[in-house]
Amino acid sequence: MMASSIELERFYSKEVEFPPPLLASHIKTAEREVHTLLAGMRRILRPDIDPSIQQDIVRTGSSYEGLKVNGDMELDFLIVLSHPEFKFIPMTSHYSGYRNIKAERQPRFPLQAVYTGWKSSSPFHSFEIDFTSDGYLIPSKIYQWFQSLADRAVKENKSKFFTKFVGNYPARTLILNISPGVDICVDLVPAIKIEGDLFVVAKPLKTSPDSHLWRLSFSVFEKKIISQLPSSSCHLKALKILKYLREHDPRLEETSQFASGICSYHLKTASLHLLAQRPDTPEGLDVCLYQLMDFLLECMRRGVLNHFFMGNPSSLARNAKVPNSITHGERRLNLFGGTFMNWSTLNQARERLIRIKRSLSAIIQQHSGLAPGRSPRYNDIAISRYNDVAISRYNDVALLHHGDIVLRRPPSFQNHVPPPQPLQVGNLGGFSQSEARSLMTSQKAAMVTGDPPRVKFAATSEGGGGGLRLYSRCCCCLLLFIVVVCCFGFLWILSTATSVSTAGTTFW
Repeated sequence: MMASSIELERFYSKEVEFPPPLLASHIKTAEREVHTLLAGMRRILRPDIDPSIQQDIVRTGSSYEGLKVNGDMELDFLIVLSHPEFKFIPMTSHYSGYRNIKAERQPRFPLQAVYTGWKSSSPFHSFEIDFTSDGYLIPSKIYQWFQSLADRAVKENKSKFFTKFVGNYPARTLILNISPGVDICVDLVPAIKIEGDLFVVAKPLKTSPDSHLWRLSFSVFEKKIISQLPSSSCHLKALKILKYLREHDPRLEETSQFASGICSYHLKTASLHLLAQRPDTPEGLDVCLYQLMDFLLECMRRGVLNHFFMGNPSSLARNAKVPNSITHGERRLNLFGGTFMNWSTLNQARERLIRIKRSLSAIIQQHSGLAPGRSPRYNDIAISRYNDVAISRYNDVALLHHGDIVLRRPPSFQNHVPPPQPLQVGNLGGFSQSEARSLMTSQKAAMVTGDPPRVKFAATSEGGGGGLRLYSRCCCCLLLFIVVVCCFGFLWILSTATSVSTAGTTFW
């Protein structure tokens, strides 16, 4: 079922877009806390041993690209490291998208005696001993040092917010609890600048035995391209809608491979390719969104989604000033290749995206009907077999007509709270009979039977929730009342000396 441009615009403004004033406030709060934390980290650095932490932070990620959608508040910062005595030189590796970083002592800093003022179980410490091997920086050692330094600094930092750290390699994620139930997750990623706005981050390749590999980061170039699009761009809105559908798909499909197997970077890469092929035109949001989904589905079918910058000398990359060593000298990197993606996962993600595309109007209505802020979990979904209808939900009971299909899905929590608004439902008109039968079987669907004019009640959650128990009690009371009335009627009929059989037939 196709979704119109007006319907998508409404969905974008009400559900997808993160409120700009709230986003600006969260960014201001997070940046203030990060600067305070980094200042505390600089105070406890070991002189001449630890890398230096530069004053400026590099702001990256969706919140700065204009791609932030409603959901968890997350920010990304590259924390640039250097060392006054060493020059960090990038060296090519056998793996596309990765570099080895050679630490070369600068001539004006001759080899000095080992610093022994820092208290440790070992008396020998230096930058070479602690962070390098065979003259190359080891990303795992840099990350472990950064993690330890951040943990020590956050304990000494007197923040007015409750803060804590969690590991999220290659980032160290700072969680700021700014109010009850409101967290800001800040990813602090140790990085090294190697050329222009090109950085490497401390994330080695898992499938390689080489422990010296640093991954290239193109975040700054991506931000340059995307942030230049106007906020009204259909490319921008389409990408954000698809990103929202992916991030929140577990609310409708708990085992969604589209959410777990595909990441937002895949969506962004597909959108950049499409933007390079078809510049922004006023075609309408619906056209842009379906073009993006079709392009991504074709990439998934072929198992090929090339990195946008590496080996791709496009005009967008040239305008963003991506180094020629990347666009011309680097090998093409397939993000859907076997090194990064499981083929079975990719197929399942594609099948789920096909279903979303076929019933997009119903999908966005279902998302709109869910209460704000609900965690991604299974929810009760009703799909009408014939027409689009809206059903009112009272606890766990839905009022349905003949032909309506109720997908029975148990809630993830015992205290399941149904959405306060009516739940919008779609139809199966876009599916074949076999597909509809398969959907009903796999999702344990139950069809409400009866004559079309009649109305029936159907429980929409397994286990019989509070509404189902209430309904059962009402039925019992009604049955008891009918039995009592029948008994009194039968006695009255006997007292009139009328024929029992005739009276009984007339009554019923």
